[in-house]
Amino acid sequence: MTATAVQRFYRYHAYVYDFTRWTILHGRGQAVRRLELRPDAEVLEVGCGTGLNFSRLLAFLDPARGRLTGLDFSEDMLARARRRVAAHGWSNVSLVCGDATRMDLGRKFDGILFAYSLTMIPDWEMALRQARAHLRPGGRLVVLDFGRFEGWGPLGAVARGWLRLNHVETLRPYVETMRTLFDRLEVYGRLGGYWFTAAGSNA
Repeated sequence: MTATAVQRFYRYHAYVYDFTRWTILHGRGQAVRRLELRPDAEVLEVGCGTGLNFSRLLAFLDPARGRLTGLDFSEDMLARARRRVAAHGWSNVSLVCGDATRMDLGRKFDGILFAYSLTMIPDWEMALRQARAHLRPGGRLVVLDFGRFEGWGPLGAVARGWLRLNHVETLRPYVETMRTLFDRLEVYGRLGGYWFTAAGSNA
């Protein structure tokens, strides 16, 4: 899987993303709550796509004091996100087209969210490290993504294979790597390994 392949994938899927992903991308509300956002928080969503999570994140922010930044590698997905932001009149949302492995946004954030995006980033370890560098002391970084389907028996291999065809790699050591990056890590699994939520924080 390459970054170019992922961009090609989303060039088409940008048009159908909002109508299809609700069937498979579960646990997003819980992941946002794990960020423990204050009303004046600055939040970054890495791999924000079309902005499906924006309303959930903004529900915790004061429109005058809190700010949300969405970063994505796909200009096609961000075009949809821009339309979403304009339609809702969200003046405290900024969008950035960029590579998560090279991002340098010039400021730090109270909360950072990866929601079903980390498993699609080829150099996912660098993306995590870059995000960690953008986190304020006491902030929280939350990853929500597909698990390893370890409780699914033979169907687990089928699920992992189907996701791999869609540029999602579930077997990398995401949680193990996060344990090396954060002083504290809370990990929650659901539905026999269908998805996991990992919330990391440092002093």
